[in-house]
Amino acid sequence: MPPTAHQEDLLQQLADRSAIVEVVTRYATALDTKDWTALGSLFTEDATWEYVGGGELLSGPDAIVARIAETLQPLQVTQHLFGNHTVRLDGDEAEHTCYVQAQHVRFDGEKYLGAGCYNDHLRRTPDGWRFTHRRLTSVWSHGDPAVVLG
Repeated sequence: MPPTAHQEDLLQQLADRSAIVEVVTRYATALDTKDWTALGSLFTEDATWEYVGGGELLSGPDAIVARIAETLQPLQVTQHLFGNHTVRLDGDEAEHTCYVQAQHVRFDGEKYLGAGCYNDHLRRTPDGWRFTHRRLTSVWSHGDPAVVLG
């Protein structure tokens, strides 16, 4: 018996949700491996990236990647962990939120742990789901902020 239209819709929603969480996971992996090409590929050409509290709003993948690379490239290692994902689908557009905890370690051993929340807008493209807007809100931190501020 072939699937019903409702079942097909449900399967598409599940596939879309999984693909969106995969994009978020690829973002974390790109940060931690310093794969700036992979990072840039996760954004649409008209994408924006915002850091709430830092007063930053960047436009376009090149500016977004340059800003992130400037912060992370000098570090020995980082580890970004994402959880508590929620996804709201609306056709070829989606909203996503998740929590983040990120450990940053300099070569001298100094550490900075930050935690917050990402609020995202994504769009389905021919290459899959991509960020159109990513907003990071810091919630708490521990350690020396100079580790990430330079």
